[in-house]
This record gives sequence, C-alpha cells and structure tokens, in this order.
Amino acid sequence: MPKAPAEPTNLVLEQLRAMRAEANAMRAEMNAMRSEMNARFDRIETDISDIKKDVRGFKLNTIAEVYKANLTVASFLDHERRIEALERKSP
Repeated sequence: MPKAPAEPTNLVLEQLRAMRAEANAMRAEMNAMRSEMNARFDRIETDISDIKKDVRGFKLNTIAEVYKANLTVASFLDHERRIEALERKSP
C-alpha cells in the first residue's frame, strides 16, 4: 500500500530533497563565483605583466635619451673647446 503524503517519512524526504537542491544550487553559485574570480586574477596578472613590460621599455627609452643628451652635451663642449682653441690661435 502506498503511504499517504501526510506521513512524516515523506515530509522528511521532501525536506531533505529541498536541502539537497539548495546545497547544489549554492555549490553551483560558488563554482561560478570561483571561476569569475580566477578569470579576474588572470586579467590582473596579464595587466601587471604588460605594465612591467612597459616600465622596462620606459627605462630603456629613458636610458637611451639620457645617453643621447650626454652625447649632445659632450659634442657641444667639444665644439666650444675647438672654437676657443681657434680663437686663441687667431691674431
């Protein structure tokens, strides 16, 4: 004979099924959140890597610009010394 729906056994089973459904829904939500966080961390790591590359590039460009500026200053000083030497030699 089938049991009547009002019996306590059926109520407990229904409650357990509802709890299992809630637990499964929460697990799915947590997995989705974890996947989203992992994706965010991956994007952040990529951004940091790009920033590091840019900073290295800026450092190299800055060093190159300083080197060029030093060469230019040295060239001007060399020309100035030559002009002064020629002025001293001229009557």
